[in-house]
Amino acid sequence: MGKTEIRPATYEDLDILLDIAAAMHRESSRFARLEFSNAKVLQLFITLIESDNGLLLVAERDDTVVGAVAAMIGQHWFSEDIVANEYGVFILPQHRGGMTGARLVRGYIEWAKTKGANMIQLGISTGVHTDETAALYRALGLKQFSIGFEV
Repeated sequence: MGKTEIRPATYEDLDILLDIAAAMHRESSRFARLEFSNAKVLQLFITLIESDNGLLLVAERDDTVVGAVAAMIGQHWFSEDIVANEYGVFILPQHRGGMTGARLVRGYIEWAKTKGANMIQLGISTGVHTDETAALYRALGLKQFSIGFEV
C-alpha cells in the first residue's frame, strides 16, 4: 500500500466524492433516515472547490480517493469574527485505522488558520465510531464544545 496524499479536490474527483458521500450517508443510521440527493451534494462540492471560503480536501492512496473533508468558513451569525465549520470528515471503512483521518483534520485546521478563523469547529454527527473519533480529535488537541440532541 502506497503513501496517502492529502490534496485539494478537483472537478475530476467529483464522481468518487459523490460515491464517498453516499457511503457516509448509508453507514450512518442517523443520516440514512434522510433522502440522499446527488444533485445537492454535487452542487455543494462544486461550491467548495470554487469558493475562496470553501474547502474540499481528498485523501488519495494508490491513485484512488479514499476519504475527504469538506468545510466552509464565514462570519459567525452574531459576530464579524470568522468561524470555520466542517460538513464532514469521512474515510472509506477499508482505509481506516491509520493516520489519514488525522491528516485530513490537520489539513482543515491549517486551512482555517490561514483564512483567519477565530474559531475552528468539528463535529461528530453520524453516530458512527463516535468514541473513536472523539478520541482522535482530543489527541489532536481539540476540546469538546457541545452536545447535540434530536427528536
